[in-house]
Amino acid sequence: MGWPYHILDLSTEEKHLRRELLDRYGVYAQLSALVPILAFQLYRLWTWVYSERSRAKVAYSEIPSSPVSKHGKYSSSGAFIRRWRGLLWWAEGEVSKGWGSRGHWIAAGAWTCWLMFLCVHQTGHDYLHITKRFGIIAASQFPIHYMFIMKSLYSPLAFVFRSSHEQLNPWHRLLARIIYFFLLLHATWYLNFFIQAGILTQRLTAPVVIVGLLSFSMLTIIVTTSLEAVRRWSYRVFFILHLFIGVALMPLLFFHAKPLRIYVAEALALFIIDVICRNLDTTTGFAIISSVPHTKLVQLKIPVPASKIARFKEAPGQHVYLSIPPESTPTNKSTPSIHDLLYNPFTVADVTETDITLVVRALHGPTTQAINTLANLKKARPPIKIEGPYGSPRRFPNIAGQYDRILLVAGGVGATFVLPIYRDLRDQMEAEAKSPDRLKFVWSMRSGAEASWATELETQGAESLEEDENVKIYITGGTMRDRAFAPEDGSVELTELQNQGDEQIKATGGKERPDLVNIVDGVFKMGNEERVAVLVCGPDGMSRQLRGHVGKWVSKGRDVWFWDESFGW
Repeated sequence: MGWPYHILDLSTEEKHLRRELLDRYGVYAQLSALVPILAFQLYRLWTWVYSERSRAKVAYSEIPSSPVSKHGKYSSSGAFIRRWRGLLWWAEGEVSKGWGSRGHWIAAGAWTCWLMFLCVHQTGHDYLHITKRFGIIAASQFPIHYMFIMKSLYSPLAFVFRSSHEQLNPWHRLLARIIYFFLLLHATWYLNFFIQAGILTQRLTAPVVIVGLLSFSMLTIIVTTSLEAVRRWSYRVFFILHLFIGVALMPLLFFHAKPLRIYVAEALALFIIDVICRNLDTTTGFAIISSVPHTKLVQLKIPVPASKIARFKEAPGQHVYLSIPPESTPTNKSTPSIHDLLYNPFTVADVTETDITLVVRALHGPTTQAINTLANLKKARPPIKIEGPYGSPRRFPNIAGQYDRILLVAGGVGATFVLPIYRDLRDQMEAEAKSPDRLKFVWSMRSGAEASWATELETQGAESLEEDENVKIYITGGTMRDRAFAPEDGSVELTELQNQGDEQIKATGGKERPDLVNIVDGVFKMGNEERVAVLVCGPDGMSRQLRGHVGKWVSKGRDVWFWDESFGW
């Protein structure tokens, strides 16, 4: 079968009809985004109804060997639920290392097919019609594409899906690739039309074509610098180009084609609203910055207005975006203009009545290098900007109430996320007179000095980490076997220092890498019908291994809630 599209000589009326179809299908493509949103709400309703119907049986079926529990497990509905959990677990797994989850790619493939259908339906044999259709369908996705990266608490998608912007970010990247693919076809087919019509030289000097080619070139730069290899090489390059080009594209596309203006205006409005909301949520505090001895860690204590402190206490494990204002930029470091554009996410390790504590690792980026320099300025209290708090913990289920066993695993500075959650869960269990043995915390580090910040934050009279029987600390000392957990980008890593011989904390788990297989099996074997929550924050290798071991129990039908905290894709 040959190529069905041809360059046609249309009448004025036929061109008008084509224009109407182009505009109509652009609206269809944009409004169809409401369908998956509605489907998700129906799914949430179904899960709520199911949980409410099961609630009446909970008190009796909490006994693992009870007849109700066994009947529920082996009934047809129980078998369906087990298969559904297994399917969800499979979908949440990675397609390939660093390429996102299967579920994301399956949904992206389905969405691409739907948009492709909208691109070809009712185009007839008109070559220019399908060429223009791909362009306007791609443009119709701009508003939701920008909506996916809104970080403010007023993000519509974050509200509807009850998720954080970190969870929405993979959808932003996938939709960007879909848009780029459609625009690639749009640009290629238009250039082919110019060649076939013999007007290539003439059209390449037309302003509308120049703007279009410039816009597509800028999009190519964004897509290229968004690749994982480039982001690992220089996140600064990726971020700055992403920001500048993302903003500059809007006016270019606005003047490229009149039918696109409504979509460009919507995307620009969302961008401006997000910037305003984020600026209103940014505060400046005079920080106390100090280095953690024998490590590459730096501790910051930043005062927070009383009006915001309740939000920080609302959920442990949240994070803020930190930026360094010009007045705090070290003179021997990057120019102040660079720091004006950069803001880095750091987990809130501790919250008091007046301030928050951050523990960051001084790597090679301009922000952490500047923080490290400020830490060496004695008695200085430089102003630091923080935005937030943000993060998924606000959306977490009632872990202490809904799950029978809880396993928390941290690698290195990943404990800044896990430790506050552990302490909060421990306090909840004590308040509800529940056995603390249901909760287990495993922390792996290369040097005991890494834990000094945690011991300093312990409240007076509280049980220390060393004395807590449910906390196992592993000090690996940088062994060869430990390199299997080494991260590729250093975002959340184990300390690269050799053992200083100045251990700040006792290795209650041992001076070796934790045996995740035995740890996971030990938790799940405590009860065959118990629901288990597993939360990890650490190097990619550790998270992947832990998920693999937990997955074996999911395949056996166990009810598991698994959370891997990371800022990656």
